[in-house]
Amino acid sequence: MKKLLAIVGDTPYRDTHTFETIEAAMVGAVFDFSISILFIDDGVWALLDGQDAQSLGRRTIGKVISALPDYEVSDLYVCADSMRERDLEVSNLVLEAEPVSTEDQQSLIGEQDIVMGPLG
Repeated sequence: MKKLLAIVGDTPYRDTHTFETIEAAMVGAVFDFSISILFIDDGVWALLDGQDAQSLGRRTIGKVISALPDYEVSDLYVCADSMRERDLEVSNLVLEAEPVSTEDQQSLIGEQDIVMGPLG
């Protein structure tokens, strides 16, 4: 089984990139890829629980992320430094994500067959 890592590094509502990255990961899961998602930089905001994008006329990213387990996507990672810089705690997240150091992120990326999203 091929391993695919999707990296989310943009704020969730600036454009459609975050939605497109997560939806691409879901499609990969349908085609039997082993999917992991890493949230870095401002992408960590996508994991924040309690969002409501209705006033923006957009879908709420948290609802899309909440559907990931339905697609058998459960390997979620979040940059520990990005969380700390934004005063976020794991308890603030819509789904459980494993905080990872920069070093661990490099290892995670190196283990993948396919990586999509920003790399730095």
